Amino acid sequence: MKMNRNRNRNRPARGIALIVALVLLVLVTLIALASTHGVLLETRMSAGTQDRNLAFQAAEAALRGAETQALTAVPPAAGSGCSAGLCSTPAVGDTPRWLDGSFTGWAAVPGAPVSDNAVAPEAVTEYMGDGANWLGCESEVPRQPNCRTARYRISSRSTADGRASVTVQSDFAVP
Repeated sequence: MKMNRNRNRNRPARGIALIVALVLLVLVTLIALASTHGVLLETRMSAGTQDRNLAFQAAEAALRGAETQALTAVPPAAGSGCSAGLCSTPAVGDTPRWLDGSFTGWAAVPGAPVSDNAVAPEAVTEYMGDGANWLGCESEVPRQPNCRTARYRISSRSTADGRASVTVQSDFAVP
């Protein structure tokens, strides 16, 4: 039996512990790199969400500002185009102004917030004609003076190069 013990002691080291340690080190490094990649991706996603939220808030503020301006606006004559963000009724079949890339009638809305590195939000107010304020008001005799009021389609946008771009729209009836 003494011979067996001596024979195992004199045997050269095979290095299996070193190989196992190196494999485990590579695995831990890969896990760390994957988690770092995930954290960076989540950071970019949350920054994009924050940027979009700021752009949405600015566009919404511009929309509310344009609605306030529409309260006192005088409806433009048919076919008169746009002036200071107030436009006449669009022709049937025309590309909607808010989708037309060549449309230049957007106007800045005073008081709308501007976030860092962003362009001031803009709005366009389109007169859509007069409409009934309640069902059956036009069939009343005599007709009430506030039966029909001006209707507007208001579109606002907040855009900047390399940032979130948001467009919001509302149909607004002057009370």
